[in-house]
Amino acid sequence: MMCISVVSCSSDNVFEETEDHKGYEVFLDHDLRVLILGNSYSVDATTYLDELVTAAKINKKQLCVYNGVINGGGFEDWINKYQSGAIVNFDRVTGSIQMENKQKLGKILKQNWDMIILLQYSGKSYEWDSFETSLPQLLEIVKSECLNSNVIISYQMPWGHNVNSTPRELKGNVECARRIMKEFDITHIIPVGIAIQNARNTSLNTDMYLTWDNWHLCYGVGKYVAACTLFESIISPLAHISIVGIKADHILSKKEISYDGSVSVDETNRLLCQKCAFYAVRDTFFVADELLSSK
Repeated sequence: MMCISVVSCSSDNVFEETEDHKGYEVFLDHDLRVLILGNSYSVDATTYLDELVTAAKINKKQLCVYNGVINGGGFEDWINKYQSGAIVNFDRVTGSIQMENKQKLGKILKQNWDMIILLQYSGKSYEWDSFETSLPQLLEIVKSECLNSNVIISYQMPWGHNVNSTPRELKGNVECARRIMKEFDITHIIPVGIAIQNARNTSLNTDMYLTWDNWHLCYGVGKYVAACTLFESIISPLAHISIVGIKADHILSKKEISYDGSVSVDETNRLLCQKCAFYAVRDTFFVADELLSSK
């Protein structure tokens, strides 16, 4: 049975480069096969994931993360895909394990996945009614079809859209994430929304609040923090290394620079980005006061 927990690191060395980061291939405790029933927010969180996995020297033969995207989609849209029998396509964003990725959703689910990550449409993610009306049915589909009876079902918590809406949305996002763990068979939360809010409370913040359009994360720092959170939440526990200290920069491409508010990740801000993710995974539902000293 797969086990996911928060990485525990001593306060003396948690923000230093570990030996595993310095040249040796890192093996996971066991293979990890992840399927994401996602939307554009899962694209944001996985855009740089492979870069982090590569920099951390994770053995990719033990790993795969497949991301399915319905733009503007949520629980109801994936239910409709399943019921209609439509062919769906999942992109492998990292790892080299090959899984069936273009087929009816029921057949894609009917494989030996270790984790399935769900996302709600961000415009409904802070409204509990949207969970009550559709999440039970989606969970029933996933559990009935997935080959692995011990599959971990995870939920990726989104971020508030912008400076004007964030306090209300973030509070609702947290409350809904807390509640689904109590009322539904979801045992794992990926707190991307908390990590982004951590970053917004530091010098990493931008005029567009780490977005390029008030919704989607900016290239560079925004997407990097999200990918760090995914890494820390699902890969670190099996690799026994934290995202903190991995020497993975991301210098913006010409295309990425064209998006408003995008900022490269380099040696001047890399560690702070990683700390934002680390603290979010350590305290899933709380914005980190510790980072205020890092502005």
